[in-house]
Amino acid sequence: MRVHFHKQRGAVTLIGALFIIITLALMLAVLQRMAGSDILDTAGQTGSIDALFLAESGLERAAALYTTGTCDVSLTAGSPVTFGSGSFSIEDIGSNFNTDFSGTALPAGECRIRVSGSVITLGVQRVIEAIFSKSGGNLLADANADFDEPLGPCSPTDCTPTGWTFSPLSSPNGPWDDTGGPDGRRAAQASKPNNGGSTTTAGGSFALTAFTVTAPTTLTLNFDYSVATSGPTSKEAEISFSLSDGTITYPATPFPAERGATAGFVSDSVTISIGGTGPITLTDLNFELFAKSGRAKTVWLDNLELLPSGGGGSGVTIKQWREVVSN
Repeated sequence: MRVHFHKQRGAVTLIGALFIIITLALMLAVLQRMAGSDILDTAGQTGSIDALFLAESGLERAAALYTTGTCDVSLTAGSPVTFGSGSFSIEDIGSNFNTDFSGTALPAGECRIRVSGSVITLGVQRVIEAIFSKSGGNLLADANADFDEPLGPCSPTDCTPTGWTFSPLSSPNGPWDDTGGPDGRRAAQASKPNNGGSTTTAGGSFALTAFTVTAPTTLTLNFDYSVATSGPTSKEAEISFSLSDGTITYPATPFPAERGATAGFVSDSVTISIGGTGPITLTDLNFELFAKSGRAKTVWLDNLELLPSGGGGSGVTIKQWREVVSN
């Protein structure tokens, strides 16, 4: 039988075309899978951030409830709460409401609260805990009970309150004056002993027991000060303050310390803006006394008081914050 080879023409081309089509189809399937995976990863990351914001919103609700409520299961009333792209829930943690993160009993006026934020459509959940203080008072003293040094005598060599560093040590009565403060506490001081162009600068810092605020927020720092000088010139000194989280420094508004009609103490305040968003853990307080050139003078600083939200606020502050990650 004779085979007509001219009738077989195009078979190789057809096979080649089929091979190319199949290869392209496989490549398209792979690209679609990769694109889908990227989309899911991006959605998951976005959902995780949303869930954290939801949990933080839950903490704000918990703080509001705790302001007028008690530290117990009553804080979970109304949970879960639908909000934004998901929901948050203040959780019942039983006796743990009254313990810190290590299980130690909390003092009166403090409460541990756990909140979960969920984006149900993506199956994403974040859980955070915070320890709230209900005192609503001095954040510095709330963070560290040693901040306000108790009354008591001291000599020029042992006046330094617990936890403070202060330089220089050249003031006539030492950098801390046990009798200089308006309430008899150990006031920080800087003295310029002579008239003329010289200046004196003294700086102090306190390593706080770390406490957390939710940014952005503005804190108010109240204080008492005095400038004693032999003449009537104003703006005889300057006082500066700042807070730090160990990396970022948050300075207070500038403060020129005026000499009053007498050498007595004057009460005043500055504001400190904490930028960014979310929880900021503060670890250090710093101040500086600057006795300017001119007449001899002494500058005293006493009774520091840091208050939340411009000095008011809800009466509840966050002392500690953490995220709970399940295994």
